[in-house]
Amino acid sequence: MSALSDFFSEKQLLSIRESNLSINIWEGSIRSGKTHASLWRFVDEASRGPNGDFAIVTRTYDSFERNILPELQKIMGNHVRYFRGKRQLYIKNRKCHVITADDASAEAKIRGCTLAGAYVDEVTIIPENVFIMLIGRLSIEGSKLFGTTNPDSPYHWFKLWMENNPDLIAFKFIMDDNPSMSQERKDFYKRQFKGLWYQRFIEGRWVQAEGAIYDFFDEKLHVIDFPLSTATSYVVGIDYGTTNPCAFVLVGINKHRYPNIWVEDEYYYNSRVTQRQKTDAEYAEDLKTFIENRGVTAIYLDPSAASFRAELIRAGVDNLVDAENDVIDGIRFVAKLLNQGTFKVCRKCRNLIAEFQSYVWDEKSLKSGIDKPKKENDHALDSLRYALYSHFFLSEQGGLTAKDLDRNFNQANGIQDDLPAFFQQPNQGHPLPRF
Repeated sequence: MSALSDFFSEKQLLSIRESNLSINIWEGSIRSGKTHASLWRFVDEASRGPNGDFAIVTRTYDSFERNILPELQKIMGNHVRYFRGKRQLYIKNRKCHVITADDASAEAKIRGCTLAGAYVDEVTIIPENVFIMLIGRLSIEGSKLFGTTNPDSPYHWFKLWMENNPDLIAFKFIMDDNPSMSQERKDFYKRQFKGLWYQRFIEGRWVQAEGAIYDFFDEKLHVIDFPLSTATSYVVGIDYGTTNPCAFVLVGINKHRYPNIWVEDEYYYNSRVTQRQKTDAEYAEDLKTFIENRGVTAIYLDPSAASFRAELIRAGVDNLVDAENDVIDGIRFVAKLLNQGTFKVCRKCRNLIAEFQSYVWDEKSLKSGIDKPKKENDHALDSLRYALYSHFFLSEQGGLTAKDLDRNFNQANGIQDDLPAFFQQPNQGHPLPRF
């Protein structure tokens, strides 16, 4: 077999050799090699660690099956067996429980467990109480936790928890630490991010979100007078409001032209300005007029707008879909589309353009380590986020979240997650490294 140095960078090898504390964390930028190294170390621990069950903790089962399971199979081949119905994985003879932690109630899934090891994918998106409970369940002598994360706010609970912890070792990775990725590929990823997202996901820095959310928005770059191509389909996003403004956006799509996606029209009604509130029936009629003869294939509606949804059904409006309302992932996705350059806004959408330039982070939440937009100047932007994130990442991509953006870009360009050829042989187990 080839030397390990053919398949790992020096930093990856160092992290595998020295990750022997109770808590071992790989942190840093996207596509930096931290997941590959951490999973190799986890597999090694599963092979020769203390007796007992292990756990793999991810945000959702889908994220486990997309992000973790394929990598384990590349490393161990048919020595990895996954029983989906039981949510159990076996690495050789080691039983690993697959546990999801999408909200704080997931703590109950861990309570009562006795574990000899654990792996946590993206620690910063796991609720704090779930993580702390997991630490408490690693009660077998010699048990270890391995985890990965991208940076977040410097006030995030996990960043504060890591600091000055004598039982923890952290290995920081940046994209340039990944020797299997070409410079051309690195430059591609760097072009996809701006501002806050660049600092966190490319530079691997724990920086605070502050000021304008879309601080890179530029009318000269992102606004067009009219579409340069004819839409092959349309989708609509709706942010419903009664005392607050009610906003619709019409998104045109043509995958074979430039731009690929654009906001062609908007509807914006502010009852505080007009001094008259509209009824649900009136908004339903306005929507029917807004979409008339436009070939709309899906209408993504604010999931909290139950009364308006019922009225739209009574009014004969179909193709209604409850929008995904993951705010931060949705914001990141909209930002990425803007950065790519193939998403534009027509100049007539003045309310949406104004909101792009006035949407800011909530300073009070930031002090608690929580990235949260201020609930002002966001109605057209919310409707846009519903349409773009729900349609392009949930409907067409099979339920993925924006955390999977980078993996999808690789796959779309024919790159197998930047793994060396050694790892790209499915169903062929390889001996574990000995260090």
